Amino acid sequence: MQENALRQERKYCARLGWALVLTIVIMLVWQVGLMVLSLAGRLAGGESTYMLLALVGYYLPALPLSYWLCRKIPVPERAQRPLTVGLLVRWFVIGIGLMWVGSLIGAWLNDLVYQIANLETVDLVTEAFNEMPLAVILLGACVLGPLCEELLFRGLLAGRLARYGQKPAALVSALLFGLYHANLSQFFYAFLLGLLLAYAYFYTGKLKTAVVLHMLFNLYGSFVIYLLPEEGVWPVLYALSWPVLTVVSAVLLVRGRKRQLWAHGPCAPSMRIVFGSVGMALAIILCFVQAATMYVY
Repeated sequence: MQENALRQERKYCARLGWALVLTIVIMLVWQVGLMVLSLAGRLAGGESTYMLLALVGYYLPALPLSYWLCRKIPVPERAQRPLTVGLLVRWFVIGIGLMWVGSLIGAWLNDLVYQIANLETVDLVTEAFNEMPLAVILLGACVLGPLCEELLFRGLLAGRLARYGQKPAALVSALLFGLYHANLSQFFYAFLLGLLLAYAYFYTGKLKTAVVLHMLFNLYGSFVIYLLPEEGVWPVLYALSWPVLTVVSAVLLVRGRKRQLWAHGPCAPSMRIVFGSVGMALAIILCFVQAATMYVY
């Protein structure tokens, strides 16, 4: 790669990193602002309003600015393939399996960190969901969250990183997606789902495929459980569905591994170029700092 072209690629990746930094900083500033207003008694509407404003504020200011920042980065063309019901069901089952395995790994490591730090084990994610009204979970975690996260991580990051090939783009965007969640409990399943969502996006060539899948995953993992009775057969069937679907997903992954389709990009993949910028480095550092603060507080 010639020096001028190499310099240009570094600028592209730096802008992608700064777009993620911008999103994280706006999210933190918005959180602090809402906390100040809430403590001062100037935020009307109670806890539900606070949570919805928090979820909306994370992305609405940041996404337009991030896309504007990356507007000059070329987006490689993608093949357009139809999304069939069979494909949607297949990817949903695989995703549930990845979620369950990733969540088990994350929960185990999260508990281990608390034990090493000699702290009482806390699942902050579960606690946060238990405090949310169902309407907030549905609108925030199952509609707004998936839509905005797909626009950022698949539409903006993966779509532009595909210039280095779709497989490296999926890997990098999934890694950043996992780090963005800023906690061990969610990192592993977010990373695995990020790979699947990127593949679905590239395979069909449509961002709405990833959005729909992401919504379904969050509905099944975060919302359905609150609709079930506390006792009876339904909670048992729901609990059993996770290991059963995981076994099925493993079979689907093994049988379909040779049928995967990944397109090459116009540029040779280079992780040094992708991560070798201040923007990308700072984005990753911010994610680690956010994760560390969870165990401090």
